Amino acid sequence: MKLGRVVLPLLVLAGCGGSDRPAASPTTASTAAPAAPQVSGRQLTDTERAAMLQALAAEQGPVRKVWFAVPAGDAEAAALADAFSSVFKQAGWEPVTQRMTGMMLKPGLSILMAEEAPPSYATVAQQALEATSFQFKSGTGYRSYFEDRKRADPNWPGIPLAPGQEFIVVIGPKPPPS
Repeated sequence: MKLGRVVLPLLVLAGCGGSDRPAASPTTASTAAPAAPQVSGRQLTDTERAAMLQALAAEQGPVRKVWFAVPAGDAEAAALADAFSSVFKQAGWEPVTQRMTGMMLKPGLSILMAEEAPPSYATVAQQALEATSFQFKSGTGYRSYFEDRKRADPNWPGIPLAPGQEFIVVIGPKPPPS
């Protein structure tokens, strides 16, 4: 199985458990609207957007859908997912973003393909993402890998794929500078 060799070392999940952030409590000290937080981090350039749009135009099939998974509460990862989503949407694709709770995603970017031989739209989406300067880890056969792991350990916190979902783009936290 390719997944065991390619994705097992990257296992996008660092562990499971609840958030260690305290629950937000309302404040009444200020009546002014808070300023939107500035998120600096990974961003798409105009050149990368154009390269993605060109790659996405190659898919003419009836299914043009992309799924993203981001850590709940990570504004930087969510902003990058939004940037990718906007390009897919501009190309006529349907983006879906899942906020992952109860687990921690490893830093970096991954593409998990459900099957060993993904459909053309999944391959085109991967090519579009890889047309950027971002480095993606990828693997195939994730659906069977997920099912095997869940059978062995029902508490294993993998990222589930819905029926008909052929892949997921995992946008973990920004890796620390090397």
